[in-house]
Amino acid sequence: MKVALAANTDGEKLKNTIKEYLESKGYEIEDFSNQDIFTATENVVTAIQEKGITRGIIVDDYGVAPFMIAAKHHGIVCAPTYEDYTSSMTRHHNSTQIITLGANITAEKLSCQLAENFVKTEYDGGRHQIRIDMLNREC
Repeated sequence: MKVALAANTDGEKLKNTIKEYLESKGYEIEDFSNQDIFTATENVVTAIQEKGITRGIIVDDYGVAPFMIAAKHHGIVCAPTYEDYTSSMTRHHNSTQIITLGANITAEKLSCQLAENFVKTEYDGGRHQIRIDMLNREC
């Protein structure tokens, strides 16, 4: 599986740690980083919408800005993750394509585990699809 990964300057160190970790687990990583978090986030969104990449991870200092930027795009489901449970449940129940991580608030080892949980978890579908359809309908 190919994973889109990006960071701004504040998230660069953690992004590199996550990249090495996921590559050691057999995942192919495509890096879309940029000094500016807006551009880095837009790059990941474009990779998912136009390049067929199914998962994206964006790292900045707190994980909030890329979450807000990505969530503005029609058809994109994004979630900030800070602990183990939501990193997998957001995939199970929400078919989340992008997670965000905060380099200043989540330890490296935990961030690597959150990233792995996210990329390896599949969407459950079923009753959850109703919510996804509501999110994706035109306003």
